[in-house]
Amino acid sequence: MEPTTTEIPALLKALHLFALVVFFAGTFHIVRLFVAHRTAMAKWEPDRKILLDQFCVLERRALYYTNWPALIAFLIMGGWVLYLRPALLKEPFMHILMGYMALVFAYHLSVHRLQRRLQRGEVKWSAWLIGLWGQGATLLLFILIVLLIFRDHMGWIWGSAGLLIVGAVVMLVGSRLRSSTPGTPKDA
Repeated sequence: MEPTTTEIPALLKALHLFALVVFFAGTFHIVRLFVAHRTAMAKWEPDRKILLDQFCVLERRALYYTNWPALIAFLIMGGWVLYLRPALLKEPFMHILMGYMALVFAYHLSVHRLQRRLQRGEVKWSAWLIGLWGQGATLLLFILIVLLIFRDHMGWIWGSAGLLIVGAVVMLVGSRLRSSTPGTPKDA
């Protein structure tokens, strides 16, 4: 007798994807706030204090009301998908995806740490370097999309190496474009 596979409900898939989109959108947003926050640190008083206070509030809201809830919802719904389809855990692709999710979680923790350091005024990174770090979210999103689309068509070693190389190029090009845009604040 063949085991039946439980179909993943379309609503669960949609909510899972929505949580992922919200998480990455929040991450892109908060890193842009970090860049502006770091730039504001070079302003004169009283503008500096007013801007830093406002950035601290905005960053805290983005982190605790958008990023964390979206990441937790994404992880819960991913667990629900695995509960419905435990056979997915035997797929090599899923092992790579789990490692990738650990990377996304580690990146999020680093964003959280950067937010705390900015609030205390202890950040040594320039605005440009924070922007470059923000390109890491772009790299993670790019890797996820390629991983999901080509999961059955590439070996994991060559796929991982190729994704890292292409992702690094995307990250560097993105940072170059941002730094060459007219009106972009220079390093603080």
